[in-house]
Amino acid sequence: MTQGSKPPIDFDHHSAVYVEGWEAMADDLHRSPAPLAWSPHYGGFWVLASWAQCKAVAEDWQTFSSDNDPEGVRGGGKGVMVPPQPYPLVLSESDPPLSVERRRIENPFFAMPKALKEWESIAQDHLDEAIDDVMHKGQADLVDEIVIPTTARTTLRILGFDLDNWQDAALSAHRFSFTKAGDPDYPAAEMARLRESFRSMLRDRRETPRGDLVSALASGMVQGRPLSDDEGESMMSALVFGGFDTTATALLHALIWLDTHRDEHARLLASAGYMANAIEEFLRVYPPATGVARNLTRDVELLGHTLRKGERIYLWYAAANRDPTKFERPRDVQLDRANARDHLSFSAGGHRCLGLSLAKLEIRMALSTILKRLPDYRIDHGAIVRYPSYGIVYGMAHVPVYLTPGSPVAAGSPT
Repeated sequence: MTQGSKPPIDFDHHSAVYVEGWEAMADDLHRSPAPLAWSPHYGGFWVLASWAQCKAVAEDWQTFSSDNDPEGVRGGGKGVMVPPQPYPLVLSESDPPLSVERRRIENPFFAMPKALKEWESIAQDHLDEAIDDVMHKGQADLVDEIVIPTTARTTLRILGFDLDNWQDAALSAHRFSFTKAGDPDYPAAEMARLRESFRSMLRDRRETPRGDLVSALASGMVQGRPLSDDEGESMMSALVFGGFDTTATALLHALIWLDTHRDEHARLLASAGYMANAIEEFLRVYPPATGVARNLTRDVELLGHTLRKGERIYLWYAAANRDPTKFERPRDVQLDRANARDHLSFSAGGHRCLGLSLAKLEIRMALSTILKRLPDYRIDHGAIVRYPSYGIVYGMAHVPVYLTPGSPVAAGSPT
């Protein structure tokens, strides 16, 4: 189903076919004359797998816009997701200078060393509590009982959300990660309730600020005006629905790989530098998010093809991270890979993930803690349940793990 000279690709990142075969599909596209093809799904869009070109496109917001403009007052952009979400995600689906000002409100909570130190302590407490709850059971689910309780509660704590109801937010975000808008299981009702609770929090913080991120949004200014309720609620939603499930996914992939590479455990614990580089490599090979879309604002030539104004292009970061022109033997996990940190798992340009430092911090803390406190953990690889769709997050629903009752090291014990 080609249009003109558009090379075809049967690419549907929400499908079961993609779940089973995305790596082979990426290899095939890299072997083609140019790693750029046209998918007929969801109204049609370009799929780009080149590392260099994905980075360049992400950095050129004037040509490749993130804007979601359902009313068509700014050119009709359809945002950063394929298919588009039913309502704009204002932080990620806007362009400079507006996106820069919106990001500036949240930046102190994710980039400042003092804030990161505080979040690390909070994440550590949540992880130790989760491990304490399962350490004598003999078996557990890494997803439901250890990883999500840590990442979800940490993210919600930063936000200022009532942790008594953290499971409701976690469940909604969990389902959002593997369903697309319009699917029967899409958590539309749950998301609507959560969004309304966010609006209530914004109103409350305007009356009684607490110094949390919601308070910053409630009093935030952009372009000389107060941040609207629509903007604040959408930015809160982005943190919940795009935050902790991605960090959890990256951590789970690392733990699964390390279960079958136990010779690496001691070196990771002994060397902070080696651990930091290993995390970059895990993020490269197992990117939490598949990719992101952009919208053409003008005609442009790319890799020998003409892309037209109004078309969409999907920056397939999962494939870009496997680009053999950038990464030697790209499928291999090499924890000492020299250029591992060049991955695009956190995007690039003006929309590079605000929470990347926090995500890496949480992954490092969790890996160190689990390797110390649960040194004999064993994963039942045959019982892992992966998401039915990788369209948003390359995740897992269940990861059974076996423990030796009584053997784990207590929190805070010397190693």
